[in-house]
Amino acid sequence: MYLTYPIDILSFLNTVKTCKGNVFFRTKEGDSLNLNSLLSQFIFTSIVCDEHFLVSGEIYCENAEDYHTLENYLADAAPSGN
Repeated sequence: MYLTYPIDILSFLNTVKTCKGNVFFRTKEGDSLNLNSLLSQFIFTSIVCDEHFLVSGEIYCENAEDYHTLENYLADAAPSGN
């Protein structure tokens, strides 16, 4: 799943904290950031400030129920860059 853009980063990360399992941001290069990690959240925040990098990554939830928790922030397709 892809993140919607623009995104309220603080609200999204606070919602990630309520998830039952780990939530990852995976870049197209194959890097994974565990969004439960404060260091990964810092890196993620710098990534999402640039739409080019944001649309090249996906959100992956270990627990399938967490996709429902994050549904307000997710889309089936990457947002188109303007």
